[in-house]
Amino acid sequence: MSIKWRLTGLFCLMTTFSLLLFWVGASAVTGSRMLPVNLPLVVLAIVLPGSIVYIYVLTLSRRIERLNFTARKLAQGSFEEFNFEDSSDELGQLAIELSRLARQIENIIQKGTQEAQKIQAILKSMQEGVIALDHVGRIVLVNRAAEHIFGRPQEDVQSKYLIEMVRDSKLDDLVSRVLAGGQAGSIELLKAQRIVLTQVSPIIADNGRTRGAVIVGHDVTELRRLEQVRTEFVANVSHELRTPLTSIKGFVETLQDGAAEQPALRKKFLDIIETETLRLQRLIEDLLTLSRIENKVLRAEPTSKVSFVQEAFEHIKPVIETYAQAKGLQLMVDIPEDLPAVKVGKDLLSQILLNLLENAVKYTPEGSVWLKAAGDGALVVLEFGDTGCGIPAENLPRVFERFYRVDKARSREQGGTGLGLSIAKHIIEGSGGEIHVRSSVGTGTVFTCKLPRA
Repeated sequence: MSIKWRLTGLFCLMTTFSLLLFWVGASAVTGSRMLPVNLPLVVLAIVLPGSIVYIYVLTLSRRIERLNFTARKLAQGSFEEFNFEDSSDELGQLAIELSRLARQIENIIQKGTQEAQKIQAILKSMQEGVIALDHVGRIVLVNRAAEHIFGRPQEDVQSKYLIEMVRDSKLDDLVSRVLAGGQAGSIELLKAQRIVLTQVSPIIADNGRTRGAVIVGHDVTELRRLEQVRTEFVANVSHELRTPLTSIKGFVETLQDGAAEQPALRKKFLDIIETETLRLQRLIEDLLTLSRIENKVLRAEPTSKVSFVQEAFEHIKPVIETYAQAKGLQLMVDIPEDLPAVKVGKDLLSQILLNLLENAVKYTPEGSVWLKAAGDGALVVLEFGDTGCGIPAENLPRVFERFYRVDKARSREQGGTGLGLSIAKHIIEGSGGEIHVRSSVGTGTVFTCKLPRA
């Protein structure tokens, strides 16, 4: 039953009860057992006020229904402007407060939506993978980076347990400890040949309880590789420096112990010391050159200068011809006169030619060494070949690494520092080119360089 009928019925009942009391009281005062009752008048006394009350209650009921309708709209998320005509009584004040509440809720929701959009944008742009878990370890959120790192889209793992996505018991144990109230922790995972440094932190509620956990994964594969390269580089440099220094120190001590008094022996030892000193000097010079290239001191040169292959070769020709003649090798050079210029400075281009040709002569005991150049569209292709001992297939991917030698003992005997190919590769790639190698053991090796034409 609606409130309007309840109030109207209550009024009629109370009016009837009042008339009854009045009638009984009047009968008692007059001393009569029962006063006559004017039924039409009684009905009029009940119905007329009841009708007035009904009309007023009906108005109140409609206003209450409007307030109820407004509350339902708010609950459904509709915050349109509400207009209430009568706002002078309590219901009117309630309507005003309801409208004000609607504005406040709307502002709060808008701010929350904006913050959520900001967080979503931040999570999407992060390179670190982020996974949010609830208090029992179910996945609530996975950003794009985490999808890439762990190879599972959010749609497949939403509301599932972490172990179903990551499948790593150590990480699952760490998450369980954090959710149980433990401290934040980290662990390294190996996923699809990637090393992922994973940090797990708890989400703490206002009451101090753990509401969930956040997992942040950093792909540190490249960092670990660089650390390994740095460690190997330091070890190699230390070894390469220690070898000639040990030799020099040993022969100096021998001379000090009396060998200097014997002219033939003294000359032999001094020649060895000179050779080791020159080797040490070449090593330091190559290290400085490589350092300047890697620090981009020289990388600006290829884009700001151009040079011709013929001119660069003429610059190093006396050195290479002398070296090849000393070993009895045939040096063949084919550089067309109309070959376009390349976007590499003359000094750097000369360094490329010298390193690659010197490397070819060094590892060719007999036969020939050649340099061929040709234009290929927007590129100039240089081919450095030899008929030397060749390189085993398993060693080819590493020939451009610093200090890497296929035959370490033979390389040191011939004065190599192990940096020539690395320097050439850095110069070529710094100029926007590329270098490739193919080789066959016992047949020879061919290095192909592609440089951008000017």
